[in-house]
Amino acid sequence: MAKSYGVVGVMTSILARRVSLRGRRLSTDEMELLAQYRALTENDQVAMRYLIGAMKSVSRF
Repeated sequence: MAKSYGVVGVMTSILARRVSLRGRRLSTDEMELLAQYRALTENDQVAMRYLIGAMKSVSRF
């Protein structure tokens, strides 16, 4: 994954693969990012989902 993606890019990839992750354990990095996402307020989580959706519509991940 390119470094230019940053936290949002990593969160996007984690959330996009969420359904397929049910069959395996998360890595330490993925667990940390998921914990950070869950620590966000509900409004921030909604904003993150909208941001991820917008990024998907203008770019290939």
